[in-house]
Formats: sequence, C-alpha cells, structure tokens
Amino acid sequence: MKRTLLLIVLLSTILSAKVHSFKEIEAMPKSISKDYFTWRFLQDKKTSKAEALKAYKWTLRKTPKLKKAIRKKVGYTPRSENKHTKRNVDPKNYIIYPASAANRSRASLKKLYAKIQKQGKYSDVLKVMSNDKPFEILETLKPQTQCYIFNNAKGKYRKKRLNKPFSKKNLQKLIEQEQFNKSIHLIVTTPKLDKIKASLVDIDITKDSNLKTLSFSSRFLLAMNAVEFSKIKEAQKYLELALKKAKYSSQKDQSNFWLYLLTKDKKHLNKLLKSTSVNIYTLRARDILKKPYLKVVTPKPPLNLIPNFDLKNPIDWEKIKIKMKRLERKKELKKLHKLADKYNSSLSTGIYSFLKEKADNYQKAYYPMPYIDGMIGFKKERIALLYAIGRQESRFVPASISTSYALGMMQIMPFLIKHLAKERKEKLDLDKMFDPYVAISYANQHLNYLNKKLYHPLFVAYAYNGGIGFTRRTIRSKHMFKSGKYEPYLSMELVDYEESKKYGKKVLTNYVVYMNLLGEKIKITPLLDALQYPKKTDKYRK
Repeated sequence: MKRTLLLIVLLSTILSAKVHSFKEIEAMPKSISKDYFTWRFLQDKKTSKAEALKAYKWTLRKTPKLKKAIRKKVGYTPRSENKHTKRNVDPKNYIIYPASAANRSRASLKKLYAKIQKQGKYSDVLKVMSNDKPFEILETLKPQTQCYIFNNAKGKYRKKRLNKPFSKKNLQKLIEQEQFNKSIHLIVTTPKLDKIKASLVDIDITKDSNLKTLSFSSRFLLAMNAVEFSKIKEAQKYLELALKKAKYSSQKDQSNFWLYLLTKDKKHLNKLLKSTSVNIYTLRARDILKKPYLKVVTPKPPLNLIPNFDLKNPIDWEKIKIKMKRLERKKELKKLHKLADKYNSSLSTGIYSFLKEKADNYQKAYYPMPYIDGMIGFKKERIALLYAIGRQESRFVPASISTSYALGMMQIMPFLIKHLAKERKEKLDLDKMFDPYVAISYANQHLNYLNKKLYHPLFVAYAYNGGIGFTRRTIRSKHMFKSGKYEPYLSMELVDYEESKKYGKKVLTNYVVYMNLLGEKIKITPLLDALQYPKKTDKYRK
C-alpha cells in the first residue's frame, strides 16, 4: 500500500515531456538547469532564430552542446560578450596553438616558421615545435611560456618529443608558476614520461618558500613520484608539505595514510582514527587497527507531501540550491537545518540528507537509502553499487543536471540514455530521467553491460564516470594495478583522469558502507587486496 501511494504521488508530479516555452525559460533562474532547457529549446523546430539567439544569450555556460545547437539553428556561433577584459594583442605574435602544431609535420612547421619570420613576426610555439631539439629550445623560454606549451601540446607529442629531464636550475623557476601544477599532474601520471619524471625528484624542497605556488595535489603527486623512484625520504617530506596545504579532512587522511605506508609508524593511523571523514584511508586504518567503522546516519523520514515542490523539476531544485548557498555563505547553520527539515520526507530523502550534512558542517556522514522499492529482486551487491554511485553522482537528488547535461539521480548522459532506450525499443523523453525509478532502471541496465567486463566496484566506478575505454586503457597499462610493495594504493593515486580517480575512491567507500547497511558485514581490505588478481576484478587482464 505504501509503495502504491508513493508511486501515485511520484507519477502525479512527473514533468510533462515537452519543450519549455520562451517565456518559461526566460523566467527561470540563471543556472545549469536553465541551460539544459535552453539546449532543448534550441533544438525544437518551432523555435525561431530570434528566440534562439535571445535564449542563448541568457545561458550561464556556453557549453559545446549549446554552441552546436545554436550553430545548427542560426548558422553560426554568436560571440560571447566580454565586458571585463580587453586583450592587448601583439600584431607581430603569430598565434598557433600547441595542440594544432602537434598535428602537423616538423617540415611544414619549419616552412611556416620561416615564412612568418620573413614577415617580421614571431611565435614561441613554432620556435619550439619546428626545431629538431624542441625540449632544449623550450628550456630557453620564459617559465610561464614553457608551461603553456608543455601543458597544451598533445600527449603523444609530449611522450615523443618532450621526454627529457628538466635542469635543476630550470625546475626552480618552473615551480614558481601556477601553471606548473598542471604540468606536474601530466608528468607524474604519464608513465612514458620517465625521463622528465625522474628529474622532478631533484626539486629543492629544503625551503617551504620554494613550493608556495604548488597545490596540495601537486605536493602529493610529487610524493608519489618519489615513491616510484624509491626516494622514500623525499616522499615523506613531500607528504609533510602536502599536509601543510591540506584544506579538507580527506586530504589530511590521504597524506597521513601514506605516511603510515612509508614509515609503518602507527601514530599516523591514530590520526586517521580521529578523523570524522569516511573514505578508503580511514576505513583501511580501522581494519589495520581492528577498530569498528564510523557510524553513519541513514535517515528514515516519513511519507510526507511537500507543498509547492515538484521533486522532478530541476528548477525547483535550483531554487533550493540558491537558498542553501546563501545560508552557507552567511554561516546560518540553524536556518540551514530548518531548510533541511522542510524536505524531511521519503520522497526527498536525498535533498534532506544533503542539506543536513551541510548544516552539520560535515561532521556526520549521511548515507540515505531511498527508492529501495525500485530495486526489488536485485542482489545486495547490485543495490549497494547503485546506492554507491547514486550517492556520489547526485546525493540522490532526482532533478540533478550536470554541466555536461548528465541527467537525474544516476547522472546518465543524453547519448547513453538514447542508446539504452533503443536497446529497450522504447521512446523516452530525456526529462523522464528525473523520475528516480526510471533513473535506477536505466542505471541498472548500464551496470549489466559494465559487469560483463568489470567485476570490481572500483573499476566499475571508473567506467561509469570516465567510460569503459578509459578504464580498459588504465587497468591494462603495464604500470598499473600490479603486485608491489605499495599497491594497489600507488596505482589508485596515479590514475591520469583526476575526476575518475577521486570518483572511484568515493564509490568504493560508499559500496563498503552500503553493503554493511544492507546486512553484509564486509571490510574494505579484501576489496583492495583483490585488485592485484585480474580473475577477481575484470576480463581485460590475464
């Protein structure tokens, strides 16, 4: 009876499968949700060119999808107004982007460079990339220019033409550049840049002031790089420097866990015991010390109807976020608690939990279990995986829309929604993905596909976020997820796609928590140990 009532309520609030009108979109608050509805509006045959141009102008982010849609509608991409910055372009500077130059032969680049020089022009990009010894020329340029060219040349070009060691003198100049943070990520997470990776160990770390521009992530990655080259003392120093830059509990936990791995000093594990953050590092520390996992909050709210609120309307969710951000900014946590309590209903458990966690200043970890009646007949492992992904993707907010227009509670991309619907021989309007039950069903279908090749929740998470091609390339690399002294932790830190790297760790953590909430008393340690045995994790490795 309860489930029937719930479904009736949900069905009564389903968004109609229609394109919003010009006036409706105009009235929406500026947001990603408004951008999404504008994108759909631009694709409608009934939309006039004049309306399309006005609607496009309102958008918050001119995404590739929006640009493609407006170009198809009016025949060109309108220029974005930039009232704040006026660039003083040097007419003698010949503009060619490193990625574009990397696609051309060296012979053609030499001809082009010679041509512009005759015209009295110059180009740092051509000066480097037309030369037979590009790395040597690169090191003669200003540090900022070096970072720009290195970061924006394509990966294949960097591996083939720029894999040379930085000089110690040049390194000290480079680490003062903000852009060098990106360079460090590109270098450390690319195994084939072995020569340039080795030179990073020579950075002078005797003075903290030498590293003031380096982010937490860069300091941590330099520690991992030092570990790869068996420079354990240097790695420890980088981790200590990373701790000084850490803003979040998870960053402190990550550094302390690695300090334990390198030193075996249990004082670092004891610091992890004091952490209120639930992550792979605190779970593993508790396994080592044979301590129980932290208790999490799993709300069991009543079945209340919320007046003047449509659970499946992204604009209603945007309005809540606007209120939430205002209260956060003013640090009015009591009012944030009241806002959360307004959505204390089994229909909006995700919103309630999300707001409560913020109001509690993240001192409590909320792990709601909504819409479980949409998973009847599923195995516990699948339910835990769906919950693990749903929590990370949207915090179980049915009307979520990402900047790339991934939709709904399970954040499925439009192209994948269409593919999955085609497999089902269904015609599905994209807005139906804001129904949590539809989202669960489609995500479950996608997981069926991923599980044919991937069995481990970490690898499934990589594929759900970064794609199965990215995951296959990552785990089949000779340098990743092999047996070793610091594995699988080192491989997990060296995944080259930053978003998927973080996402995978969080989903794995969520999976362990949800399995326990579902009555399966599992630990994270066996799951981590399994990563070195391909038969237990995937079909791509032998």
